[in-house]
Amino acid sequence: MPENVWPPSLSNELLIIVLVYQKYPIRLALFTCLAFALPLSAQLTTNDAARTILLWDNHATRSDSVNQQAFETTLESMGFHPARLLPGQLLTTPLDSSTLLVAPRSAARVCTPAEVTYILRNLRDGLSLITDGENPLRKALGLRLGDPARVSGIRDRFRPELRPFWSDNPSVPWIAGVPPRAPNVVYTDRGTGHPLAILVQVGKGRCLYLAPLFDPKSGRGYGRFATLPDAIVKGLRRIPLLFRRAADAYFDAGYRAGQSPDSLAATWRQWGIRIVHAAAWYTYNDPPYDYKALVDACHRNGILVYAWLEWPYIGKGFWDKHPEWRQKNALLKDAQFDFLYLMDLRNPDCMDRALTDLDSLLTLDWDGVDVAEFTLTGAGSHGLAGPARPDWFTGFTDYCRKEFKREQGFDPVELFNRESLHYWKIDSAGLKAFYRYRIQVNASTQNRLFNELDRINKAQKRSWELILTIVDNSLHPEFNDLLGFDMNRSLSLLKEFDVTLEIEDPYLEWMKPPERYIATGEYYRKLLGDRPFLIDVNVVPMKPDRWKDFSTSQPVGTEVFQYWKHATAHNGRACFYCESSVAEQDWELMPYAMAARATAIRDSSGWSVDAPSTVILRSVPDNGGLLLDDQPWSAYDGSGVIIPAGSHTLRRTGMKDDPRAIRLVSTSGELLNLRSSRKECVVEYVSPLRCVLSLSCRPARVSVDGVKAPLLFLMKGEIGTIIAPPGRHTIVVSTE
Repeated sequence: MPENVWPPSLSNELLIIVLVYQKYPIRLALFTCLAFALPLSAQLTTNDAARTILLWDNHATRSDSVNQQAFETTLESMGFHPARLLPGQLLTTPLDSSTLLVAPRSAARVCTPAEVTYILRNLRDGLSLITDGENPLRKALGLRLGDPARVSGIRDRFRPELRPFWSDNPSVPWIAGVPPRAPNVVYTDRGTGHPLAILVQVGKGRCLYLAPLFDPKSGRGYGRFATLPDAIVKGLRRIPLLFRRAADAYFDAGYRAGQSPDSLAATWRQWGIRIVHAAAWYTYNDPPYDYKALVDACHRNGILVYAWLEWPYIGKGFWDKHPEWRQKNALLKDAQFDFLYLMDLRNPDCMDRALTDLDSLLTLDWDGVDVAEFTLTGAGSHGLAGPARPDWFTGFTDYCRKEFKREQGFDPVELFNRESLHYWKIDSAGLKAFYRYRIQVNASTQNRLFNELDRINKAQKRSWELILTIVDNSLHPEFNDLLGFDMNRSLSLLKEFDVTLEIEDPYLEWMKPPERYIATGEYYRKLLGDRPFLIDVNVVPMKPDRWKDFSTSQPVGTEVFQYWKHATAHNGRACFYCESSVAEQDWELMPYAMAARATAIRDSSGWSVDAPSTVILRSVPDNGGLLLDDQPWSAYDGSGVIIPAGSHTLRRTGMKDDPRAIRLVSTSGELLNLRSSRKECVVEYVSPLRCVLSLSCRPARVSVDGVKAPLLFLMKGEIGTIIAPPGRHTIVVSTE
């Protein structure tokens, strides 16, 4: 079918009917029309999935075994915590309107007629159901399949901007006929227009049916339908009970031109971003980027902001103003790689000027500084080709050449002179000496930068977190020479200046599944001991090499959620590159993935919550009076109730809260305890970083551990935000 037969909106639905009618029987044309009769955008309020059940076949083999594992992995990554249930146990298991039941083909096939009837009866009463493939539930729903046909690409009703591909071009069934209801088509074959998955309303309940198996390919949930989470949330209208705001994310203002800091910060809060690493090189723009507005807006929304440095790229304006200090490649040309305009920080005049400018920038109320990929090569991918790419091989400024010649007795440019005895293919010792020189240059300039950051931190009495982001060399020791990197020197830097290490996996590893981050975390946990670290996650378009194992050119949906799961397995913290490259639809669901290690069980009187870190329990009325572990609790906003780490019970009192009592609206740290009244709020917290606390009042007095403290606070409407110190503290906020 031509590409324009399945548009991303309903504005061309008449064209759809005409084109489909011309090519297919009237029956299918009518079905396509009905598929658009109920716009998926016209949704009811999303409901909690208080319980998720996965029918499990212990005897499943081959593709069926892989497929049911993919369902479990996907649900777990979203925070649904599916309970395995054998089909024989189904009739004795209560199902209700808060239940999400998932029945993969293998388990559904062994369901008895009585069990199928039981599922359909509960479906009519409000149950949500997902099932796939040829099975008795398909027949009971009145769906008819067409003969299997080859599929190489699909269309996604919820994510029309994507072009998912199936590189193995499998032959799969499709949905050829439906009962006289108005289903919504979710996925179609891009080539033929055949419906592959639909949403069917059955009484009060909804069923998502996939004609092909969900994922018999990867077993991880992204081999076929990576965006199934969207279909669950937007189609079945089911969402987990718990969420967190815990992500770090890089922010490059060049990708957000014209967007105000206030609107960005409000959006980031909804996406669960806790720390923004803001590209600091736009201070040289004309006019310069308004970093003060960004910092203030983020703080008002409970978000920390770090200055992200990509030295020796100081800024395009710095490059334009100081051509005499530009880094040079082996061809003696200016070293400009992609967006990086590299400067020679080995030159003391260049370094002094850059540090002076940095000192001025850091007078703002930053919460930390991220020194990323600090190397005179700029850490560009082509730089990994070494001397084979002289246009990307750096370190050839006049200053560096003279310094190297004094040490080694020859000009490093000779390494690229085929007539010289020092030509790099002949003089391996000379090349190795130049590699050592570059490593020494990186180490010394890096050390000077952190000395300056430490000086500013102490002089301004700040509580910055200092981060050093490196490209992981654990699987690629050649990076030491190619990028000028020395792990032992970096480790000494971490200890001397109390620096947090951030590990970025090299682009050579990006084609591998998300589980690669487990090994990375294990390696650095052993290397660093108890020292904190975080992992950088690149969510960017990939090369075609990836296509044989994945269904999208860029990680989306389930794959992104698994990035979070595995990257935080050993450290609890990950930083995404970047906030604008992760799809908005994935950010919307990311807070639930961040809380996937926590559980919540609802009963008639309230909730039992077990969490390794602070979470938010959604959909709890914020005016009904709450008790946490039988004590009055006033930590909530319109999105849910803040629950500390540990095991807790939350109950309603049946009486409305005092509207004048102070509430804790959000915290970027770990909440330990809370006591609140009309006049004051006592918050106990612990945080290795500065802690942003937002309360429903305008603070008049603030004390930290019993001592009056002149803490900065910002107002956003009726919400007052305090920037509190790192560590474990008790904050008392009074309104008079």
